[in-house]
Amino acid sequence: MRRSLIVLARVGAVVVAAFAINRLCVRPYRGAAVETEVQQRSAVAEAADRQRAVILVRDNLHDLDRIAGDRRLAPSWYMLYGGNLELVDRWREATDVYTRALAIDHRPEIYFSRGLGHLRLGQLDAAIADMATAARFNPLLLEEIDGELRARVASAAGLK
Repeated sequence: MRRSLIVLARVGAVVVAAFAINRLCVRPYRGAAVETEVQQRSAVAEAADRQRAVILVRDNLHDLDRIAGDRRLAPSWYMLYGGNLELVDRWREATDVYTRALAIDHRPEIYFSRGLGHLRLGQLDAAIADMATAARFNPLLLEEIDGELRARVASAAGLK
């Protein structure tokens, strides 16, 4: 009886280990590989005509949705998803995705991208606030902005 309990415990440990390896190693690795493919297709979509870009973005969003559970803590997933939404002018959704990304990490590129989304939606004050936060982290991002908006963002960031 004791020997069978030991064998059963060992089998259980192997099953739990296999499940953990799959969940914590294999699936995130495969998700990262999918992200790399989507990133490459996104670059093609940026340079493509509108019709081709829409097709590529649809495929990209489908693939990203498929790995969402495994990449829920990866800011790169959110940036890629938001960037693809931007390619098809779905700015409100992109802004929402960047907001969710900020719950995970406070990277300047996330603030900046969300600021661009706010700008496209006509929410100038929110855009300036996000871009100013991004510029405080990384002042080089000011070079991405032109004209009066640059001056307002620099002022809000305390950089001028």
